[in-house]
Amino acid sequence: MDMPTPHGHHGLAFGTREVTVLRRALALAVKAAPDPDTDTSEPPRPPTALDFWLLDQAIAEAESERHRLRAFELAELAHHRTALPGTATTYLATLERVVASYDYVPTAEDLAALRTLAELPCGATEQARRRALLRRSGLLAEHAMERRLTERARARHLTEAPSDAP
Repeated sequence: MDMPTPHGHHGLAFGTREVTVLRRALALAVKAAPDPDTDTSEPPRPPTALDFWLLDQAIAEAESERHRLRAFELAELAHHRTALPGTATTYLATLERVVASYDYVPTAEDLAALRTLAELPCGATEQARRRALLRRSGLLAEHAMERRLTERARARHLTEAPSDAP
């Protein structure tokens, strides 16, 4: 499903990290917003707490929609993966999109599918595209594995009790 928007395929101007920062800024702004009932100055109407709340609700809805779209695209990816090699073009485009848009880390099934697709005969340009995606996906999976192993080692180190032996 290709949903081109001014903000790319994911449909939002903000990524997950940006939404988190924006929500924190809104929370601070609500606390700092002047009370319109006690403010006697007449400059342009400052945003009210209601304005900030409405903006927060709109951002929350956009974030929710992004999660729904991500879930749909991941289901679509799995569906096309099971129908390979007949869906190679759509599968590769979907995989590229979810990796770029959602920081998706390709699974072992994705890597196996990419290896198979890279071995199938096709034009030189498509062959290069498939091999490049396989390399990129392999690196992403490898880095994710290293992060998980590092986190486990840290957690294990933190939970180990110091030895009382002399």
